[in-house]
Amino acid sequence: MNRLHHFDVLRAWHKEYMGINNYRPRTIKDYAFELSFFRRFLFEKTDLADIDDLAREHLHDFAASLYDSGICAGSIHHKLSVLNSFFSACYEQKKLYADLRAAINMPRVNKKLPAHILSEEETKTVFDYLESATDNLDVTTDEEAILLRDRAVFELLYSTAIRRNEATHLKIGDIDFDNGMVFVKEGKGGKDRVVPMGKTALDAVRRYQAEARPRLAAPGCDILFVNRKGRRMHDETIRESVMHATQGAGLKKHVRVHALRHSCATHLLNHGADIRYVQELLGHASLSSTQIYTHVSINKLKETHRKHHPREQNDFSQEKDNGNGPAQ
Repeated sequence: MNRLHHFDVLRAWHKEYMGINNYRPRTIKDYAFELSFFRRFLFEKTDLADIDDLAREHLHDFAASLYDSGICAGSIHHKLSVLNSFFSACYEQKKLYADLRAAINMPRVNKKLPAHILSEEETKTVFDYLESATDNLDVTTDEEAILLRDRAVFELLYSTAIRRNEATHLKIGDIDFDNGMVFVKEGKGGKDRVVPMGKTALDAVRRYQAEARPRLAAPGCDILFVNRKGRRMHDETIRESVMHATQGAGLKKHVRVHALRHSCATHLLNHGADIRYVQELLGHASLSSTQIYTHVSINKLKETHRKHHPREQNDFSQEKDNGNGPAQ
């Protein structure tokens, strides 16, 4: 029998188990990779015969090897989370007798926003560029159709804060133009949700759908945003779409698609939106996931405090001489 044979059997079982429990294909593939990564460590760095002999010290050594390799805390957290999920499933389904979850010490990860989040001024610059490039456009070529599409994509991403993968899987019927809503089906975690969409974004998508999409879409395709071949936009295509918009506007920094989601959430909070509304918009199961955006919006609060707090300005208003003493 091959060394680590039982571990390999459990990995195959776990892959099937995830499929039965409706995990997304990308998640199943990711877990399979991380478990293969852990197996390689066991095979090369230990003399274990199989997973039944796995002990706390082996898991500690694995975690230490990750830190020593210089992997960031977020990646270490992810790798250990996969192990924790794997051991949980094996133990709860009685595939392993030992509960190994307690031996995994998860690193603390300070969530932070990407460096290239758009400021409100930069966002306006991009929209000014897109409007000037498309407002008087008469679509007669594929390139002009792509330009209208790129404007519609940028408008939708910033207005709704939906994820890149959610945007590329939208179908024509998922936009409710009458009520200004977008139906996001099988978002992160396989959950559906409904999010509002602003009038400007709705107008941009409506125009794209009427003037540009018929020129681009392949017969029978019901996907909203399509590429030059008339099929669903893939990750690289939508990255290029956002890049063309930001570079065309003259922005020098690299703006990722996900930065529009972060920008929308941050700008909403800057303008006084309730954080629980933003949580629902983003589709976060936990409020703690949404609170990373307060680290940016707090800067505006601090600036307001500095400008207007009387103690900061040494400008306490003198009370009228009405006989009132200090407030009790």
